[in-house]
Amino acid sequence: MLGSRTIAWTAVVAALVFVAAGVALVALRDGGELEAGFVAEGTSGKTMTHEVEVQLPIGTVRLASGEPLEEIADRRVGRHGDGTVRAAGGATIVPVAWSFRPTLSYNDVLGYPTTFSLAVTAGGERTDLGEPDVDLHEATDSGLFPEASLIAVVAGDGDDLGFEVTYEGEAQSVAMATGKVEAGRAAALYPDGPQTYGTDGDCDARSAATSPDEIRYVSPDAGALYCRVDPIMRTPYLPDLGWASDGHVWHVVEVTVTAPRKVTWLPTGARYRVERDPVTVSLAGSEPVRGPRSNDDRETRKGTWIFDSPIDPAVSTLHLSAPMRAVRPSTTADGPASVDLGVDQTFELKQ
Repeated sequence: MLGSRTIAWTAVVAALVFVAAGVALVALRDGGELEAGFVAEGTSGKTMTHEVEVQLPIGTVRLASGEPLEEIADRRVGRHGDGTVRAAGGATIVPVAWSFRPTLSYNDVLGYPTTFSLAVTAGGERTDLGEPDVDLHEATDSGLFPEASLIAVVAGDGDDLGFEVTYEGEAQSVAMATGKVEAGRAAALYPDGPQTYGTDGDCDARSAATSPDEIRYVSPDAGALYCRVDPIMRTPYLPDLGWASDGHVWHVVEVTVTAPRKVTWLPTGARYRVERDPVTVSLAGSEPVRGPRSNDDRETRKGTWIFDSPIDPAVSTLHLSAPMRAVRPSTTADGPASVDLGVDQTFELKQ
C-alpha cells in the first residue's frame, strides 16, 4: 500500500489555479537537501522521456516525465544562488509535467464537474499534486488550457514512477516507464474518450403506417411530420448518474419526433386530428434506466433516454416507436376512419 505525502510547494506555484485541499503552500528555504515529497514549479531544461495520455469524461490529461536526476540547479526549484541541490538519501529528483485538453464541446460539458486530482507515486509513497480546477468557459475564450511543469522529489530511484489521476472518486493509475494505464471504470473512455454511434438510415415518421396506399394521401400541410435520432454517446460517466458499474457503460440517446395537431386527407380535404402515443426507445432489446419526464401533447417531442449496457458485446441495434393516428372528424363519413402514422423502426448502429 502506498504511503501518502502532502507536498511542500514553492511560493511561485501559488500562481497556478488549484483547489488546495490538503495541499500546503510552503515557501522553500535555502540550504539542505530536497526530501521526498518536495514539489516545485519548474523544468529540468531537458527533454521529457515518457509521455502517457489519461482519458477523463471531460477531456484528456497528458502526463510526462523525464530521466531521474542526481542534482538540479537551485534556480530551477525556486532557490537563490547559482549552485545545485541534491535529493536526500533514498530519494530522487524527477521532472514531471501535465496538461489538459477538453474532448467535449463547451456546451456538451456543461453540468460536468471540472475538477480532477493529480498525484505522483514512487517507492511506495504517494505525493498529492493538488486539484486543477478547469474553467472551460475562460479556456475556450482564450484558447489557453491548464498545464504545469514541475520538479518532484520521489522516494526510491524513480524507476517505478507513476501518476494517479482521479475524477469524481475514480482513480486511474499510470506507470510512466511502460505507459500502462489501470483505468478501472474509466476503461470505456479509451482510446479517444466518449464514443458516438450513428444509425444506418434516416428516421421515417411514416414508417408505422399499415397502409402505404392510404399514407400517401395524408398531408401535414404547413406542419412537419418528422423524426431524428441524434448521434448516440457511449460513456462510463454522466453527471446525474455518476460512474457506471464495473463492466458497464451509459448510452445516451436523444430523439426528436414532430407532428402537426392536424393533417389533411387529400381526397376530401377533411382535417384529421392527430393522436399520439408515448415515444419509446429500446437499445439492443433493453429498456432505459431513465427517460424523458413527460410525453406531452406538444407538436415537437424531444427527449433523452439513458441505458445501462454491458461494455461487451457492443450494442448493435436501436428500436424507436412513436405511434400516431390521423382520426377522421365526426362531421364527415368520407375517407377512412383513421390512418396509422408515426415511427416504428429498428436501426443498426455504426461508428
